Amino acid sequence: MARRSKGEGSLWKDETNNRWMGKITLPNGKRRSKSGKTKIEILDWLTDQRDKIKKGTYVVDDTATLGGFITSYMENTLKHNLRPRTYIAHWGYVKNHIIPELGKIKLEALRPEHVQSFYDKKLKSGLSPRTVQYMHSILHKTLDQAMKWGLVVRNVTELVERPKTQRKAPEILSAKQISLFLDGVKDHRYYPIYILAAYCGMRQSEIIGLRVKDVDLNRGVLHISQTVQWVRGQGFVTADVKTEKSKRMIPLPQKALDVLKEHLEGVESELVFTTASTGNPVYNNNLYRHFKDTLKELSLPDVTFHSLRHSHATLLLIAGVHPKVVQERLGHSQITTTLDIYSHTVPSLQKEAAEKFDKILEAV
Repeated sequence: MARRSKGEGSLWKDETNNRWMGKITLPNGKRRSKSGKTKIEILDWLTDQRDKIKKGTYVVDDTATLGGFITSYMENTLKHNLRPRTYIAHWGYVKNHIIPELGKIKLEALRPEHVQSFYDKKLKSGLSPRTVQYMHSILHKTLDQAMKWGLVVRNVTELVERPKTQRKAPEILSAKQISLFLDGVKDHRYYPIYILAAYCGMRQSEIIGLRVKDVDLNRGVLHISQTVQWVRGQGFVTADVKTEKSKRMIPLPQKALDVLKEHLEGVESELVFTTASTGNPVYNNNLYRHFKDTLKELSLPDVTFHSLRHSHATLLLIAGVHPKVVQERLGHSQITTTLDIYSHTVPSLQKEAAEKFDKILEAV
């Protein structure tokens, strides 16, 4: 057996099979081997492997496909890190779009043009730029992990043009419309839920997951730390709030405090809101249907339940409440998130700032 110097790999001819063999040890201690019909073929392979090791561009597994890796990554990692509904949404995009188009490509062979062509095809099929952008985020996160694990040497999604989207101003109800809506549901059992959404800007899942022990009536505050959602195939799922910033304390406006006090007088369960017949958490779809039906009955704009949260934030900003306070009230992880979502309020705030500055100088 003819061998090369230490660290450069081994080369020999297997007389039994009449084939040339090459083997090299990677920096992580694992060995990689290859066989071929000619000596020059294996010498070229060894040279290529040595160059990759020297440049830091080798990968620990050049057989892994994108489909195999993303499936494993979703099941073994993301499933435990994402909220149940988010995971289901992620997996839907992976199963129905990413794997059918890109799944058979080896990770090492995945090129920017593969990904760019995938985005173009999906846009032409009628998917919105926002949907394709969502798939881009999934691919980017997946390939980042593959790079950390030594399966790829670069994240090709950083070399493509992702679809551009324009953030739309969130749909909101005016103060008058919110008052009209709340008057229309004041005798319904969901009334306290709507009050918390409108007066506190809470997410629906946070309201449904609110526990009696999270309510401090003496101090007039709520402690937000968990969510409850109905997930198809799993039933009601309890989870921590989205981020550490989502874990927060919300001071209650007097109206919300009064409504909550009255509601809690008849509550004997762990959760603040349950169904009367079963004692289970409130079913998202029932709440959704009632909300939509009420909007229609009152001839109000056809907005989503989440619009109550958007309305809460928008009205506070227009009233001059500092964006940092609004951020903390909503539980956004960054103030930039708050400012990006509610940038539609900026023109009116800028006008107000200009008028105030006039008064400042006039008073001198």
